[in-house]
Amino acid sequence: MTREALTHREAKQANTAMEKEEMLRCESFPLNNDDQYYELSRAESAHKRVTKKAVEPALFSQSVKKARGPDKLSFGAIWLLWRWITQRMMGLTKAAIRTGRHPAV
Repeated sequence: MTREALTHREAKQANTAMEKEEMLRCESFPLNNDDQYYELSRAESAHKRVTKKAVEPALFSQSVKKARGPDKLSFGAIWLLWRWITQRMMGLTKAAIRTGRHPAV
């Protein structure tokens, strides 16, 4: 796996994971001058916002009748895993977001 730098439209390069995260966040979600409460979180802190309270409603709003993905797991199976090993799944999710590595199927 090669690690390439990202180049900002102003020719500034981002090489480290933290620099890349910051660049992508600023480009994707620029500050809005009209929004006085808008504040970007510190780079490399997104994983800290992953909580059971945030994940569970998103997870359980999905239909169990959805087609299986490339991993061959039905959504019903994912629901059962969540109920049985919630903390492990939370840990895996946080680790994936923190490190920027998402395992292939």
